[in-house]
Amino acid sequence: MSKVGMGVLYEKGDDGTDIRLVNKSLREKILNEYYHPHHSLLSASVNRQLSHRGEAVIIDCHSYPSVPFIRDLSQTPNRPDFNIGIDSFHTPNELKEKSIQFFRDKGFSLGIDQPYSGTIVPMEHYKKNKEVKSIMLEINRGLYLVPGTNQKSDNYFQIKEVVKEFIELIRD
Repeated sequence: MSKVGMGVLYEKGDDGTDIRLVNKSLREKILNEYYHPHHSLLSASVNRQLSHRGEAVIIDCHSYPSVPFIRDLSQTPNRPDFNIGIDSFHTPNELKEKSIQFFRDKGFSLGIDQPYSGTIVPMEHYKKNKEVKSIMLEINRGLYLVPGTNQKSDNYFQIKEVVKEFIELIRD
């Protein structure tokens, strides 16, 4: 998405119109004040978990619109209720299968790396340490927002509880 101005620093809207001009100075400022500190904290948290428990499990949470963005790589119109993003090295099959079963038992549709794929892992551990496990959880906004708004729908608290249960399942 960075190729179309929608990467770490959004410069373009979904339709390609300019949102803001990001020059070298602004890019460095944002990366240094937000992006790098966030990833440093993530790495420190993962390292603490490794030190205390011998493993770390990352749940990388996001949401996505019911209708694909114009620039989305996946233009499939019937998007699942939930999506899990996986990594062949950092997402053990047991974690993937546990996730599939959870959403199946709850009666929700689930995409695997569809419409979005992958998950986050600190670079110091990426493809190096199998004890750093990671899975991405994506939630279709149509489940918890009033269509076309950012207002909570009547299902908001139900979906919040489902996500909480999923996180607890993975934590255990």
